[in-house]
Amino acid sequence: MLKQYLKGRKVIEVACGTGYWTQFLSETAKEITAIDINNEVLVLARQKNYLCPISFQIMDAYQLAFDNESFNAGLANFWFSHIPKTKIDDFISELHRILKPRSRVFITDNHHLHLSDSLGELITREDDANTYKLRQLEDGSQYIVLKNYYSEVELFRIFSKHGKRFSKSNISFGEFFWRVTYELD
Repeated sequence: MLKQYLKGRKVIEVACGTGYWTQFLSETAKEITAIDINNEVLVLARQKNYLCPISFQIMDAYQLAFDNESFNAGLANFWFSHIPKTKIDDFISELHRILKPRSRVFITDNHHLHLSDSLGELITREDDANTYKLRQLEDGSQYIVLKNYYSEVELFRIFSKHGKRFSKSNISFGEFFWRVTYELD
């Protein structure tokens, strides 16, 4: 669905990581600019083969260094759950700023249903709307990672503030993942 929905478009991919989704999208996109805050993952992403022009850049997703209306598609896969709840509207507004009218947006992430305990214990903190996961690496080291999960109702509340035509039909829940797709007004 990702390849078809963003086919022939000039795409900004936020939090591209190692380029896993970039590879698939490159089969149909016109051009991709993929950003991440972490240079180590971009080094890995640059080593892959792509089928359209690709540019990788280190960049903060909350301060996108592009002119207004630079792209006609936006992608953010498996990053939305790592956005602090107080920054969600800032991120969406900044993404929309660099997108042209009628641009397409594709965002997906996992939901909490059916998640295995092996993915880490869910942690809450007093006076903090966010949730976190305790992750343990093979070497035994542990890290607390921001990880927010959203219901369909919450996703509708978040995204409907940013588009007049956004409706519940723009949200899809599968067995493990949710997806939000929409066109800007």
